Amino acid sequence: MATVVYSDFDGEMAKQTDGDLTKDIEFESIKNSLMNIINTMQGSRRMLPEFATDLHRLLFEPIDDITAQMIGERVIEGVRYWDDRVEVIGLDIEPRYDSGEYRCRLNVKIKTSIEVKSIDFILK
Repeated sequence: MATVVYSDFDGEMAKQTDGDLTKDIEFESIKNSLMNIINTMQGSRRMLPEFATDLHRLLFEPIDDITAQMIGERVIEGVRYWDDRVEVIGLDIEPRYDSGEYRCRLNVKIKTSIEVKSIDFILK
């Protein structure tokens, strides 16, 4: 049996048949962490107000390539600062003018692996 390096509880708070919470392992655990970094509003964590990426005020700016670039810089900076288990390989951001959102793909390499993984998410 392979050794699990990373684990975390499932963000959906789903329960196993024994009543315990399900857990995510390896990449799913890291993905949860990265999405928490990206989606948490900076200042909202009581004991760690500097945690997160400070994206929320940018999401109220005009949807354009300049704002997309600023969002990308903040996401990459936040991930590099708050999660040292991954190396950011790249981030693609596409402004979606008709729906008022940004479609994003974050490409990361887990430092204990050679494989590059992608996380797709939407910022509104």
